[in-house]
Amino acid sequence: MTLIHRLCERLGENNKPIYTVLAIACGKGTVRPTLSITDKKESPDARKYAALRELMTEFIGVPTTMALGMIGEGCASLIAKKGSTKYKNASSVMSFLGICAAAGYFVPKFCNIGMPPVMKKLMPNYNPDAPEQPIQKPLIPQHTDKYKYDIYRVKPDSVYFRAGMRV
Repeated sequence: MTLIHRLCERLGENNKPIYTVLAIACGKGTVRPTLSITDKKESPDARKYAALRELMTEFIGVPTTMALGMIGEGCASLIAKKGSTKYKNASSVMSFLGICAAAGYFVPKFCNIGMPPVMKKLMPNYNPDAPEQPIQKPLIPQHTDKYKYDIYRVKPDSVYFRAGMRV
């Protein structure tokens, strides 16, 4: 048996909904702040604020989701007898319902309660509700008419103008 085969079997033995959700949350906690901080269309303070907010959302979301998933899983003993097939199914369903409750209500609620004071401490001079300042674009010398190309316009008598989907 190869290493990959053993790894896949081991991961498939105990496949719970909470593992999938936590893996997604950890991925989002890595990717979303990175994308926010590299957005060149925003001002540097707005990028930092957005990245911090995304990261904190996942710091709040991961433990909340994990706790409610485990609480839901623990409530399965109220529905079915331990050791039975019904118990295993009830455990999965209750864990899933706990995760849904976390994602739909508790994580946003905890973020709305906990994040404003923390964000105010971390970035005291930044106001996300302030009007947006336009970003200064670097001056690019204008070309003369001989360098202007109209590559995106399709002439009405062209075959490409008449082709395509009609509504």
